[in-house]
Amino acid sequence: MKLNEKQANVLSMFIMVAIMTCVVTLVMALLNHGFELLIWMKGWGISFLVAFPTVLVVMPITKKIVSKLVKK
Repeated sequence: MKLNEKQANVLSMFIMVAIMTCVVTLVMALLNHGFELLIWMKGWGISFLVAFPTVLVVMPITKKIVSKLVKK
């Protein structure tokens, strides 16, 4: 199965958000509480639910702004 460009972009954002939220919540859990699996999983789930829709909205806006700043 091959993905079209839009699907590939969404999948890339999904993977990026999953990894980023995993790492950030893990670091914060270790700094604040020590590692407790259930606390970390709850934090990761909540942060992912906030971060993924945010990226879906913000990324197209960011691409438009950057494309206007890049010389062609």
